[in-house]
Amino acid sequence: MADKIGQRFEQGLQEIQQSLTKKGGTKKIDKVHQRIGRLREKYKSVHAQYQIEVKDENGKATALTWKKTKDKKQNSGIYFIRTSLNSSEENLFKIYNTLTEVEASFRVLKTDLALRPVYHQTDENTLAHINLGILAYQVVSTIRYQLKQKNITHDWSNIVRIMNTQKTVTTTMMNKEKQKIVIRTCSTPDVKATQIYEALNYKAVPFNKLKSVLPEL
Repeated sequence: MADKIGQRFEQGLQEIQQSLTKKGGTKKIDKVHQRIGRLREKYKSVHAQYQIEVKDENGKATALTWKKTKDKKQNSGIYFIRTSLNSSEENLFKIYNTLTEVEASFRVLKTDLALRPVYHQTDENTLAHINLGILAYQVVSTIRYQLKQKNITHDWSNIVRIMNTQKTVTTTMMNKEKQKIVIRTCSTPDVKATQIYEALNYKAVPFNKLKSVLPEL
């Protein structure tokens, strides 16, 4: 188990490393350290085994290197899973990891999709609230499943954070005829957001520019 968690931690470091050379990737030194900090928080059981170094030039990270400094056999102990199932170690590990997915599912339902607390006072409204939450979670599960087929394993909160980096900007002005001009433009997504769009077969930029002329007030 420790080996697999270590592999995931290193994969996260590789993603940060690759973003240093990609157009639109995270390069500001403080942002890079923030990403490393979030990765350490996510993999608390293994990050202490790694020595990470970030090279800084004029406030921008130019290189990221790491090396393992501790022997997991001397520091991690032994992890046991007791089961009545007669299956391979790999399959048992996958089954055990479904617990993480179940816990994450409840977190998404209760927080991101606001399934709880329930403020409704009638059974009808409460059932409608729960039904909408379940339908929303089916959409979340479908998106995450499709992304996993492309080796993108972000949790839902991280997906939302990544996609929130793309913005729509609305500009309004008045012309000589006293008509209101509304122009909407969409920003260019960063590398991670583009990967998600491509994995889901969506356009990275839904629209370039939309212009509306409203009648005189």
